[in-house]
Amino acid sequence: MALFERTVAERYLKTHRKGAFVRTMVRFARGGTALGVFAMVVSLALMNGFLEEIQATLFSATAHFTVFNLVGDIPDTEGALKAIRAVPGVQAASPIRLEKGLLRRTDSDLPPEAVVVKAVDPPTAHSTSSIFDSMQPAPIEQLKEGEIALGKELAQKLDIKVGDTVALAFFKLELGLGGQQPKVAAFRVAGIFHSHSSEYDKNWAFIHLGDAMRIAKTEGRAEMIEVRAKGIDAIAEVKPRVIEALGPAFQATDLRESNKALFAALTLQKWAFASILGLIVLVAAFNIVSSLVLLVTEKRRDLGVLLALGATPRQIQRLFELQGLRIGAVGTAWGLGTSVPLCFILDRYRLLKLPAAAYDFLTYMPFRFKVLDIVVAGLFPLVVSWLAARYPARKAAALDPVDALRAE
Repeated sequence: MALFERTVAERYLKTHRKGAFVRTMVRFARGGTALGVFAMVVSLALMNGFLEEIQATLFSATAHFTVFNLVGDIPDTEGALKAIRAVPGVQAASPIRLEKGLLRRTDSDLPPEAVVVKAVDPPTAHSTSSIFDSMQPAPIEQLKEGEIALGKELAQKLDIKVGDTVALAFFKLELGLGGQQPKVAAFRVAGIFHSHSSEYDKNWAFIHLGDAMRIAKTEGRAEMIEVRAKGIDAIAEVKPRVIEALGPAFQATDLRESNKALFAALTLQKWAFASILGLIVLVAAFNIVSSLVLLVTEKRRDLGVLLALGATPRQIQRLFELQGLRIGAVGTAWGLGTSVPLCFILDRYRLLKLPAAAYDFLTYMPFRFKVLDIVVAGLFPLVVSWLAARYPARKAAALDPVDALRAE
């Protein structure tokens, strides 16, 4: 913008001699824009926070993605592990087996509980799963064959303590004297974990991989290999590399694929909230239009003089477009200047608590920022302000200086 347009636009916006009503309309337009930007930033940050926390919870008991063989167990587990760990971007890899079964205390009459039994390799299990951070009293690395780790809620429900013996009946059947019977084994409880997610704390149990291999009679073959990348965002990049290194007989899956509908719904909900709250900015745009229309009417004689002295219609149009942009820019700055620090403080110090019955894995309202969200929240009101200013700007540019001066 030329110096002429900037100078006149600033003078019109800061005048105090006349136009008190116009100044009031401008303040409302700025306040409405600030409120809209504030609401958009807070809603986007909140939805990002919930999305990240849900992802972190889902990936706490499992790695970022799981590799499996299409025809069954992995024939050369050690060779596959070496190939996976050599792939750039892979942080850790650990073999596992998954089973389902019924668990109960051996000295109790309580009915058994259905559990997901995950057999892990103790030396490498913690490198791919953060659920073992809470393992007590001993770390998962000390888990031995014949021992089991249970979730806190499952242990409380069955009144199980560390050192107790539990019976675990696997759903896999084997041929016995009485026909097909489930495989049953006794395990000593070596530890209790607390993941803050009822899905895991109530329904999961961990045993040594050697026990699962012996029960399944697989002779050292793992069923799957869990892989952890450098971050959740790196999964899409690392997963194809791992499959390429292992060959066409392998496939990989992660919880984002199996829960695709959930994450798609959360993303849609995020932008739906932002769009609805963005209507506040559109309402503020009407204030911009009305204030500039009134300003054009009030400055009709001044505009006629400027046009008579040689100002071009294009300059007059840019003058009022600049005024609309300035109104939107000030409101946007107010909105960003209040929402961003507020969200940072609320998330940093976890000031907004959630009731325990709402989310078992989350005790506070998280606010997380993404660069794209801030850019969208900053650019949207500026574009709306510029578009809102075009109508009064064109009206001002189409003013006939002779008519304007004759009317005065």
